[in-house]
Amino acid sequence: MVSPAFLFEVIMLIDILEDNINITSLLQEANGVKQFLSLGWRDVSQIGLQGHKPNLNPVDEWKASIERTTKLQYPETYFRHLLFDLPIINRFIEKYGLVRTRLINNNSQKCDIIQQGMTKSIHIPLISNPNCFIVIDNQMFYLEPGKIYLTNTTRKHTYMNASSSPRIHITGCLYS
Repeated sequence: MVSPAFLFEVIMLIDILEDNINITSLLQEANGVKQFLSLGWRDVSQIGLQGHKPNLNPVDEWKASIERTTKLQYPETYFRHLLFDLPIINRFIEKYGLVRTRLINNNSQKCDIIQQGMTKSIHIPLISNPNCFIVIDNQMFYLEPGKIYLTNTTRKHTYMNASSSPRIHITGCLYS
């Protein structure tokens, strides 16, 4: 007999962990990071929210965790130390035990290569619309703002922004 936990691991691609999240407060914190770094949304596609060791200068460290995992200078699990004073975002990072959490801007009319991660991940959409998708195992999902999603990024996946507006979200890796 196959255990229910095994079936969940095999078939789960997307799950909603929380509903009715205050997106306005999260977006204010995200905008605060951007302003602190003197960046606009068009200037950057990712901002790392965690550093590889404690008490690092966020201005120097925010870029360290935004490469593909194969190009990172440190193992992905090292990026667990909070870089910014973000009470709401950091509460979610700590609650879910996230590492290598990033603020991501997927510009309009863009997609990424198909990839397969080592972990599941948490996604918190801040700005999105029904023409923005995550694709996992050839199935498209719209991640609606106001919810926190667990995504099985150990499967083949990518994102697609088929709209004329940016998609902005927070994502972190889940090793526990």
